[in-house]
Amino acid sequence: MDVNITERNERSALLLLCILFLTMRLPGLLAPPLFNDEAVYLLRAQHFPDQFLFTIRDGKLIHELLLAVLAHLPLDPLVSGRLLSVACGWLTVIGLWLSGKMVADQRAGIIAGLLYICSPLAIVHDLLAIPDAMLTSVTSFVLALSLRLHRTSNPHRWHAAGVGALVALASLVKLPGVFLFALPALTMLMRTMPPEQRHRRWEMVRTALIVTLLAPAAFAPFNYGGAESHKVGALNLMLQIERVGQNLYRIGEWITIAMPLSALMIAGIGLATSQTRRQHLFLFLSAGLFCLALAAIGSVLYPRYILPAWVPILFAAGLSLSQHQQHRVVLRSISAVLTLITCLWGAFFAFQYVRNPAYAPLTTTDRHQYVETWTAGYHMAEIVHQLRTEAERSGSIILASPLQPRLIHLGPKIYLNDDPRVAFIDIDMQATNARQRLGDMAAQRSLYMALDAEEVEAFNIEQRFPELKRIREWRNPYSAMTFFLYVWSP
Repeated sequence: MDVNITERNERSALLLLCILFLTMRLPGLLAPPLFNDEAVYLLRAQHFPDQFLFTIRDGKLIHELLLAVLAHLPLDPLVSGRLLSVACGWLTVIGLWLSGKMVADQRAGIIAGLLYICSPLAIVHDLLAIPDAMLTSVTSFVLALSLRLHRTSNPHRWHAAGVGALVALASLVKLPGVFLFALPALTMLMRTMPPEQRHRRWEMVRTALIVTLLAPAAFAPFNYGGAESHKVGALNLMLQIERVGQNLYRIGEWITIAMPLSALMIAGIGLATSQTRRQHLFLFLSAGLFCLALAAIGSVLYPRYILPAWVPILFAAGLSLSQHQQHRVVLRSISAVLTLITCLWGAFFAFQYVRNPAYAPLTTTDRHQYVETWTAGYHMAEIVHQLRTEAERSGSIILASPLQPRLIHLGPKIYLNDDPRVAFIDIDMQATNARQRLGDMAAQRSLYMALDAEEVEAFNIEQRFPELKRIREWRNPYSAMTFFLYVWSP
């Protein structure tokens, strides 16, 4: 009877947690402007499978395949893409709850889910149509299966193969998902086994590793993830050694602001309890190895890259709070205060982010990407409307763009993709005959160019192409970045 009541209470808590998650995510679905990376994936999804090789080279296969399926829905592509990320965030909450179930402590999973809902880093990236929320959701299930593997009395190789298959799946969501191999590997290496069976640890690790590498190896001939090679600094060893310290410093800054630090401190309190120290050590090592791998090879890092590492840390915090009765009175009081701070900070951040992302206390890197520079698509709806109006007025138009795609070119292509009155043509603006080519195209029909301020300066537009007349401009409300619309008018 008591067991039934406990299960019913836990399910009720999980239901309330899911309602809270949706309450803190859905109101902000369209709060952030279109982000450049979102535009890249959404445009490729609309043209699937024409750009399938680019999808493979970008190393985010499963995410883009799902976006391609959603592209057929009668919805704004940005809405459907962001709803996919919201669904992935919800699955992360379920995965954390399942992790608690695997260690017979559902309350720990519920608490970890609550802390995830209140994490600023999760709030931001559960609302963007990029693969990081999906990778984080897979991480939560890798954690659950790894914990199950640890508690299985007589594990077999097929258990290890199952976890390896899930890590392989993570690598197809986003190539760095292969680093999640640290979770099952540490689970098996830290497992207590009789001396005569210890050789089985390495057998299971080897099995999991082989299965993990099957997926990226299968796509290796197609240069899977090769487009991201510019973000890998390990190719220049001496330079990367200098970068590691800077990367670790940045990761520490992002943990302090975006996760936030109070949740990490809650997780750390679990190390003070001898009964759970080994489990907490496993969770901290897993997260630490993931971050260290990124710091060791990355020349370009963003806060969203470390979101998967936050899953084991949050579960460690959940375990710490669930077992607070085993702590000393002082530690229980500190845990309670830190939990209150974490939840209040998350609620404040969510409120500000829904109100206006520019008002939220974002990290400097995220503010730069999502708010202030050319990668933030403020006024995109007005730009698309203006181009549609010009097409109606002229009957048909050419929208010319430089070869290097940027948000100001990608956004109109997404929203005018099915408009037969708009022809999209890419042109090498640095070529010596660029002016002649634009003139030839303008002789056929009205020619327009949408550019951002950096492009106007880089291509020296108004000096090299005096026939391009500026007809509209849209200023970023939070920076000096400006989008311009030009028409060819000899």
